[in-house]
Amino acid sequence: MIEENERAAQFMQAIQRDAEKRRGEIIRAIDAETAAELEKAKQAAQEKAAQMAEYEKQRALEQTNRQLSRSVLEAGAQLARRRTQITDEVFAACEKQVTDFVAGADYPAYLKKNAEGLLAMLRCDAAEFFARPQDLELAQAAVPQGCTVQADPTIRLGGLRARNGSTEADDTLDTRMANQKDWFLQNSGMSIALDKM
Repeated sequence: MIEENERAAQFMQAIQRDAEKRRGEIIRAIDAETAAELEKAKQAAQEKAAQMAEYEKQRALEQTNRQLSRSVLEAGAQLARRRTQITDEVFAACEKQVTDFVAGADYPAYLKKNAEGLLAMLRCDAAEFFARPQDLELAQAAVPQGCTVQADPTIRLGGLRARNGSTEADDTLDTRMANQKDWFLQNSGMSIALDKM
């Protein structure tokens, strides 16, 4: 029976060793599986964090671009308003000078030269002239004989417009001022071109 007990003890030790060996293998497998899952979770968390960071970066960039675009548009609108204001001030001062000139002693001589110039443009000796209603008498005295003068309320500043048949020539101070305004806007250096920074 001692032998049997010894064998039973050895058998139990063998079972114990086998169980310990299997237990160690199971623990190592669990540790490896846990490490692999932990690595996967860590990798997934890093990817998610990178995606979130990229998303936030894009969102911040888009917001900054929107604010920049809005600022550029607002600055452009403000510059355009200021440019218009300056142009209006300059041309109001010019109109004042033209009004003073038209009210002055040199205006009748100007109308005479104006009429001669229009006849030269039309290449004729007689034409139908148009003048401001308040300039009608001065214009009749300025145009050569054989020409007629009619009041034209659309002429605001002064000067003459002429017609010979279907050909017209306009040398009114209104037209000259309008042409100067176009020239002024093109050559004043007050262009508006804002670049995004």
